[in-house]
Amino acid sequence: MKRIHIEEPGAIETIIEWVRHEAVMLQLPSVYSLAAAPTKKGVEQLNLLKNRLSGKNYGTVMGRADRFLAQAQSGAMPRYFREFDRLEELEGAFVRTAFAPADFNSPVIRNGTHQSLILDGIHRKLFVQAEEGLKDMLDLDLWGGCEMTSLICTSANISGDPLGSITDRKRAETFALERGIGLFVSCEQDANSAGSYPIFEFSGNEVSIQREGPGLDRLMTRIPANIERAKAA
Repeated sequence: MKRIHIEEPGAIETIIEWVRHEAVMLQLPSVYSLAAAPTKKGVEQLNLLKNRLSGKNYGTVMGRADRFLAQAQSGAMPRYFREFDRLEELEGAFVRTAFAPADFNSPVIRNGTHQSLILDGIHRKLFVQAEEGLKDMLDLDLWGGCEMTSLICTSANISGDPLGSITDRKRAETFALERGIGLFVSCEQDANSAGSYPIFEFSGNEVSIQREGPGLDRLMTRIPANIERAKAA
């Protein structure tokens, strides 16, 4: 298994080239993840690594926020967050909204909705470059016609694992070796938070919290009072 740090010279280029062929272990600031190309083949790779349970869907990691917003259905997002710089105020959370009609489902879209994680720093740099570098792998059928080239990202564990998300290096290394992952990408861990990121779902002018996680209290202050709070489905 090849090990690299995300900030070392040439790391981003190595990751992008690697995911063209197989999924990688990618450490995020608060949790270890698996990342793959935004294609049916990428989905199959993740399914195999995770022993994926049925009825589950994959999210992505956001590169350019304006590209995400361009794929969202008209009226799916509150007017406030239709500005890409405002959407980026939700850094540290997944944002879920409608990308397709409610009757469309695929491994990356559930009942018409898709979710993407917003991060900053070196990770955002990777995700932006990946969107550009993987344009030739566009899979319109998987995405219901949406032009998405963002990396698919999911928790690095066996689906349904009672131990939950992997946040420590030893467990991550063990998982990667046992599952035959070829590239392990590390980063500086956030000492103040650990675990899977919160999920906000937007529907029109409503927002609901679909999963709690690190930084939720901070993130809630970024949502204007005129956006209605709804209960999670």
